[in-house]
Amino acid sequence: MAHLARPSRREDFEIAIICALQIESDAVEALLDDEYEIDGFSYDKAPGDRNTYTTGRLGNHHVVLAYLPGMGKASSAAVASNILTSFKRINLALVVGICGGVPRAADQTEILLGDVIVSTSVVQIDFGRQYPNQFIRKDALEDTLGRVSPEIRSFLRKASGYLGRKKLKEKTAICSSQLCQKDGFHKSEYPGAEKDRLYPPDYRHKHRNAKSCSKCWNQDDEVCETALNSSCTELGCDEGLLVRRDRIQKAKGIAPDGNPIMDKADVREAQKASIHFGRVASGDGVMKSGRHRDEITTREKVIAFEMESAGAWDYLPTVVIKSVCDYADSHKNKEWQEYAAATAAACTKAFLEERRSVDAPVLGK
Repeated sequence: MAHLARPSRREDFEIAIICALQIESDAVEALLDDEYEIDGFSYDKAPGDRNTYTTGRLGNHHVVLAYLPGMGKASSAAVASNILTSFKRINLALVVGICGGVPRAADQTEILLGDVIVSTSVVQIDFGRQYPNQFIRKDALEDTLGRVSPEIRSFLRKASGYLGRKKLKEKTAICSSQLCQKDGFHKSEYPGAEKDRLYPPDYRHKHRNAKSCSKCWNQDDEVCETALNSSCTELGCDEGLLVRRDRIQKAKGIAPDGNPIMDKADVREAQKASIHFGRVASGDGVMKSGRHRDEITTREKVIAFEMESAGAWDYLPTVVIKSVCDYADSHKNKEWQEYAAATAAACTKAFLEERRSVDAPVLGK
């Protein structure tokens, strides 16, 4: 397709991808169909633009990948504003990477580790007033993040429909598999259903006996530094309390009646990442509390927690595409991060393959 040849100028780019972590940007880079700035060619950048970019083709679109110098809203806001100084026609920013997920959406749909969240809106949950007994988010119209354009909302409506979700799920699985075959991405493979563990929201990640730690043992709300940096296995978190999930059982090859699932294709299908559309919570704090996660989920009707999209939102029309690497509780660890980063990048490519490009203007007309 002629219009997918390497653009001659920065104004031909309309899609920006923003990543905060290297594992996130590495996965996007590895899935690029073409890298444009090679063999000495460069698009350069506008005076005063402090961003760093990689340009290329992903799916059916020319994309510019922008790297955040750090996590959080301030970094994403600075990078988003600078993007527009050099790439003036960007009309969609995809904030891509990993996030904390809500175990169950409002409609009771299970959300598992590795599933992908695509935002329909973003709520800035740390903008408000802290009172002695509670934090109240500012939710007046002038204090909230606006809606994305009708064109983006229309596309999200299509993508979240029956055919759209089916295509995204299949293409995400294909792209993720292709990525895992590349050098350096063997750790991005599916960790296994047995490693997807969810504890009740009030079951704390801490030492469980006085001999291990008197601080954790004697005070309900206190957790020692050692416990915060230890795994569930090291602390002996009670696996008998793990929440039973139907999709996890199926991914393990166990039918609802407890018998083995004989059709291995059904098991492989259950292990694929599902795509969920919904509201995303954004704030500078890392959510590591099951109780607070559930309180905010109930109040704000969100399905994921992340730290960058609220910063980009004021400068660019933004959609979050992030994969769940933990359940935003005290038991969170980094075991699923590389798989989640790969899955988010794969879904981003699938997302762009489904989004139609605008016909390029014909020269001379």
